[in-house]
Amino acid sequence: MLSGTETITYYNNSPDTLGTIWFKLYPNLYKEGVNRDSNIHPSDLTSGVEIEEIAINSIQRDAGVANIDGTNMTVDVPALSPGQKMQLTIEFSYMLNEHSHIRTGQVDPGAYFVAYFFPRITVYDDIDGWNTYSYTGSEEFYNDFSDFYVNITVPKGYAVWATGTLQNRSEVYASKYVQRIEQAENQNETVTIIDSTDLKQGNITAQNPINT
Repeated sequence: MLSGTETITYYNNSPDTLGTIWFKLYPNLYKEGVNRDSNIHPSDLTSGVEIEEIAINSIQRDAGVANIDGTNMTVDVPALSPGQKMQLTIEFSYMLNEHSHIRTGQVDPGAYFVAYFFPRITVYDDIDGWNTYSYTGSEEFYNDFSDFYVNITVPKGYAVWATGTLQNRSEVYASKYVQRIEQAENQNETVTIIDSTDLKQGNITAQNPINT
């Protein structure tokens, strides 16, 4: 089970007033009854992304305002004029696929590729307006560029490999690995942070029940 909370600040850079915001729920590729381009293992069929809470500009709304259709979700919002911005906060959860692997899911015992896991606002362009095409598993993605500030919480012993800049390495890794990360940042040669020997020895992460 993956769960998360996201806060999105959305800027309306279009010339149009928007009354509905369209989202992509890419993990709904594994939702029962959704169209997809390839078969998946029956055990990976889920009820899809569960939207548990929604707030618009800090005003709590009933989660039922989220209208989910396959991998698309729409939320009606107060009129957002050109040049204005809006803040949306969403709490969500879903089951990660285990036996099928279409760009996300378990890749080895204890190793998971977690991709496109959060509700994401679709592109609004000057040709079609909102991108309303469903995701069926084989398409490339049409997304806006964004700035992300992310906290990821995992159980002890799990290391997170991701793009971005780690802000608290000394809080989540043992000192040996902190030193390797710093070494990698300050030279051009390849530095192996964690190898197979390290995995066998364990004690790679800070020894807390969970690390963030």
